[in-house]
Amino acid sequence: MTRTMKLVLLLSLMVAGTAGATGPSSLEVKLTPLAARKGAVLFRTRYTVNREGAHRFMAVEFGWLVVDAGGGWKEVPHRTVAEPPSPVSAEEDTRAWAELKRADAEFKAPLDWKSPPESLAGLLREYGFTKKDAVARNAGAGTVTWSPKELCQGKRCTTPCRQRTLHEWRSGDVDPVAEPQKPIQALFVHSGLAVFHNKYNDENNQGAFFTEPVKEKEEEDRDPGIEMHDVMAICVLPR
Repeated sequence: MTRTMKLVLLLSLMVAGTAGATGPSSLEVKLTPLAARKGAVLFRTRYTVNREGAHRFMAVEFGWLVVDAGGGWKEVPHRTVAEPPSPVSAEEDTRAWAELKRADAEFKAPLDWKSPPESLAGLLREYGFTKKDAVARNAGAGTVTWSPKELCQGKRCTTPCRQRTLHEWRSGDVDPVAEPQKPIQALFVHSGLAVFHNKYNDENNQGAFFTEPVKEKEEEDRDPGIEMHDVMAICVLPR
């Protein structure tokens, strides 16, 4: 057996050995603002959820989102780096991580307005976004704060909004007395919207935890018991 064959066999055994292992379940959502026009904001998105806390590659979804302060919300998929079929081989696992690396590089790179991805073309036509509408990722940062107790725009404070993020996940109710928190600052404020980065887990609660919707209208959103929330989410600001 050659050295290369031995290495491949060893990696395969390592993957097989860790596939059944579990850690904390997690939800991760990233929202990057790209442009704003006539009250609507265009975001680039990244979404992944690991419900079982499995120590293996989990699918990662990339896409686009347009939100406006009037309640409009439109998600459009771009690409998905799929979870390799089980049982996963070392080669398939390596291929998935390499594809994710390329997708993440695209996610972080400036948008090519002259030659945008085909998945974005429909939104650009519908909303009229152009390079002239581009916004800074940190526009308005720090001008709005959120806590379980209140939402504040400067010295003007109101009841905290329920944050919303991809796939209809929404912030759950946190008791401000039982779980006192320092307010988190908005990363981006524009067009009547504020984006917050929530980091909520058993040890360090900054922001909110998130619940997911159920299909039955009679039921409320359910808490799936996600342990680690690393979620960017949006509040529509009161006028």
